[in-house]
Amino acid sequence: MDKLFGFIVGLCICALVACVNNSDGYVIRGTAEGTEEGDTVYLCTMEGFFSFVPFDTAIVKNGKFEFTGTAEEVSICFVLPTHNGTNEGMGLADIPFENSLIEVQIFKPESQKPPVVNNHGVDGPLWKEYQQLEADWEAKQNVPWQIVLNQQGTQEEIAAAQQQLDSITAKMQEAERLFIVDHAGTGIADYLFAQYYQNPSNEATKDLLLKDYSAKNPDGPHYRKIMKQIEVAKNADEGGQFTDFTMNDVNGQPVSVMSIIAEHQYTLVDFWASWCGPCRAEMPNVVEAYNKYHDKGFEVVGVSLDEDKKAWVAAIDKLQMPWPQLSDLKGWGCEGAVLYKIQSIPANLLVDGQGKIVGKNLREEALQEKLAELFK
Repeated sequence: MDKLFGFIVGLCICALVACVNNSDGYVIRGTAEGTEEGDTVYLCTMEGFFSFVPFDTAIVKNGKFEFTGTAEEVSICFVLPTHNGTNEGMGLADIPFENSLIEVQIFKPESQKPPVVNNHGVDGPLWKEYQQLEADWEAKQNVPWQIVLNQQGTQEEIAAAQQQLDSITAKMQEAERLFIVDHAGTGIADYLFAQYYQNPSNEATKDLLLKDYSAKNPDGPHYRKIMKQIEVAKNADEGGQFTDFTMNDVNGQPVSVMSIIAEHQYTLVDFWASWCGPCRAEMPNVVEAYNKYHDKGFEVVGVSLDEDKKAWVAAIDKLQMPWPQLSDLKGWGCEGAVLYKIQSIPANLLVDGQGKIVGKNLREEALQEKLAELFK
């Protein structure tokens, strides 16, 4: 009877895990050493140099936390516990973020225990395998790296260590590339493909990765973004064709930029933000151009790199900008800015009614002169 009961319980547990894996969402649950009832645990992405950006929160109840939601794409995110509003002295865990059940145990750094992550999805084991691959190669780099870093030995010995380090690094990059290609079609490979392709250190081999990876006919969201960026890069100069993107207006309604472009003779797609001083300084010039040429077929579409909607809307009113305004409130992660690789603002594209780019980064008198030429 006990064996039968245990068998039934086992089946129930397997069924529960299967249900979570087959659902459209994620369940991330666990414990974090040092947290107490009511403390907040954050689910974060990392931007820049160790800058954690929360996108989900959970409250510790009965010693445990739990996140639920839907992952639109597989990525690596971080579970960041806090106590009394700070992460100081607390641990964290990186996890392959996917639609599955993920169980996490996080310990304080002083315990010297690594976090325990049990991912019931398909990408968890692959992420562990990739981490081990990197750890093995980094161990091989350590000795020559210390010699080069600390300038230990003669110049000949340091040069030899640098040569050895370069050789190991090249082999490591090749191992990473092969791992990504071999696992094409999985969510984690899709994520790693984008990370590898956009890493400046892999400039010499990224096209080889693209060729071999594309041959596997992948269809992941990260891959599609890279391919769209490549398409845009080919057409983003003057004479190229504008690549459309859709973002929400101030009322939260999705708007296609191309739908506006198609209704006017010329449209200035203007990348800006309320917090950008040079953008605010340039705006009277754009307003002047708009007032002068709008009745002749000139339009402006503002694409904001704001994160704070109130600040964005207030700036639109303050600067008296009557044209359509769009933003996904993602800052430098703005879809349109990422697509066109905008590295600084203000920036703009002048596009004709057929989507042909006829000017870029036109500011001050250059904008006025170009419009006077087009509308003469």
